[in-house]
Amino acid sequence: MPVNILELIQYITWLSTEREEALSPIRLVKFIYLADLYYAKENKGVTLTGWTWKFVHYGPFCVESLQAIKGAVDKGVIEAFSFESQFDDEEHFLYKHDSDMEPSISSILPYYVTGPLQAAIGKWAGDTYGLLDHIYFETEPMKNVHPGDILDFSKIQEVIQVEKISIKKLSKRKLAEGKKLISVMRERQSKRIKQDYERPIFDKAYVEALSFLNGEGLDVSITGEAEIEDSVTELD
Repeated sequence: MPVNILELIQYITWLSTEREEALSPIRLVKFIYLADLYYAKENKGVTLTGWTWKFVHYGPFCVESLQAIKGAVDKGVIEAFSFESQFDDEEHFLYKHDSDMEPSISSILPYYVTGPLQAAIGKWAGDTYGLLDHIYFETEPMKNVHPGDILDFSKIQEVIQVEKISIKKLSKRKLAEGKKLISVMRERQSKRIKQDYERPIFDKAYVEALSFLNGEGLDVSITGEAEIEDSVTELD
């Protein structure tokens, strides 16, 4: 299907920003690769971007991906923020797209792309190593390849299509209120658990045993007849 690559990059970046994560170039490129992967699963190896991916630079990579990211920044589709690295003196960037409006491409892309893409970004938007492990060892085009090899998306097995579930979009204010309520609930639960640990737990058997040891509750009565025999001891 024809797709606007810059809008795809905007959508990926927006999903990450909604989860309060900014994307490094590595993560953004890998999520574009995953979008191609999910689309190819349902379209006999045909990808969204049409790019030629190779096994270089931490796994799947193509020059077009960096060019597209730069184009998205230049056109104001996403925002770039520079930061200093402790490893070198070069300029590095993180990418965000902070907007209350979900990018329109989300209604164009099929759910078999947006569903798993949302799940992947929710899991690895802030976890480069986890994302790379998943791509290296769990995506079909990366299996049995060597550095420099072109990745073959026709290796991908078709997945069962899941029916799309519509979820009402919450505003940032509602999300903030929800997070605040969850925080209060967690604090209350933590206090309750602490109180339960500090409070002594006495069952019925414990109380009865303690009463016995203290001499209480010994309601013991003796009934019957008793005889006392006199005995005489002779003294020499």
